[in-house]
Amino acid sequence: MLNLGESADRALPERMLALAADRTSGSMTLGERVHGLFEQLRAPVFRYLLRKTRDPGRAEDITQETFLRLFRHLRENRVLVNPRAWVFTVANNLAVDAIRNESHIRDLDETTWKEIEESRSGLQADPEKLMLQRERLDRLHIAVLNLTPLQRECLHLRAEGLRYREIAGLLELSPSTVMDAVRRATVKLAREFDGEVSA
Repeated sequence: MLNLGESADRALPERMLALAADRTSGSMTLGERVHGLFEQLRAPVFRYLLRKTRDPGRAEDITQETFLRLFRHLRENRVLVNPRAWVFTVANNLAVDAIRNESHIRDLDETTWKEIEESRSGLQADPEKLMLQRERLDRLHIAVLNLTPLQRECLHLRAEGLRYREIAGLLELSPSTVMDAVRRATVKLAREFDGEVSA
């Protein structure tokens, strides 16, 4: 799996930064701008692609290709009004091309959920807290699986910080459809955890 720390820095090709060193955009060089966007967006893009592909290697490859395309786009002095929306749109399109034969977004498998669970649990937590946390994660997993594929994808993109209009553009839907999907998803999840919140 892509280590979003040191190895992610190596994932951005050094030659791309070297090629961009003499190009400027305002007061920043092209390399600085691409590197800044890479640092800011690589983790959410990778998580999104991992969810779509369920393959860490493929998600890493698509993440790198997305940022290479960003570099080329900026190098050609093309307009980039909303970098986050642009990057997610390119990543989504590349993922769709890569898994065209699959008809829906796959959910994380049990192994991935266990990895998430273990990474969040920490070694110093007491056994009772660990058990309660595992129960909550299991309930969350089931609740997320009970959402429709559209609700899951819209909710995930919203959690990554995309606006409704950006999600709508990415998924080729109307903003009202996206808002409705997110609203229904949050209502379903809130209903699942309602007793916990009110207690």
